[in-house]
Amino acid sequence: MDPVHLLACNAALQVLVSSLLGTLMLIPLQPWGKRVAARLNMKSLLATHMDWYMLAFMQWGAAFIMWRWQATSSLHVAILLAFGGWTNALPYLLRGFGVNAFVMGGNMVQRISAGVAGLSVLAIITAWAVLSWQLLHLA
Repeated sequence: MDPVHLLACNAALQVLVSSLLGTLMLIPLQPWGKRVAARLNMKSLLATHMDWYMLAFMQWGAAFIMWRWQATSSLHVAILLAFGGWTNALPYLLRGFGVNAFVMGGNMVQRISAGVAGLSVLAIITAWAVLSWQLLHLA
């Protein structure tokens, strides 16, 4: 599997999903959708919407680096970035529905959610550390 293709396709899918979420976020603003607004944390959903866009752009950046400097191309790095691209916004999404995935405590769902969020941060940091290291050592 080509890491550049994986990152480009995954980023495009994230932009699509984020765009769909943004469209759905318009429902509570409509006169007939006011009841939905009372059940959702719209600020958290907005954060999810924006985070997925930013994470998609991050993946396109990594895809560009791997395309431009072939020696940095790594499927492992691409998989870590794709995983982090989806899961890093989950704490915001879950908070929109009443689960605080920012805190490692509470019930089992909250602890598992916080654990996945922690893994997503670790995946992104690890991937960018490896990619940066490889890029800096080209010459």
